[in-house]
Amino acid sequence: MTYKEFLEALEELQLDLDSASEALDLEISDIEAWEEEEEIPKSAEKWIKKEKVEFAQLNNSNEDEGLDDGEADDLDDDDDDDDLDFDTEVDEEEK
Repeated sequence: MTYKEFLEALEELQLDLDSASEALDLEISDIEAWEEEEEIPKSAEKWIKKEKVEFAQLNNSNEDEGLDDGEADDLDDDDDDDDLDFDTEVDEEEK
């Protein structure tokens, strides 16, 4: 992976060099020095790939994942309004 590809991956993940330097325990100047190299260190490449996987998992998570089937069905029921008698209230106000 080249330095340019690394920067593009950071941008895709909405991360910056500060985040990368913190995660990799490096100074920003050390990371910027990779621009002169043909490839970035394998440890950095491994880290950015791991971040991509975690980012994808976060974006693809199911909101109802923690619910069992019965609870998910209960969330979809909007029939609770049947108990409300709005017509009666209107009629009482008109009297």
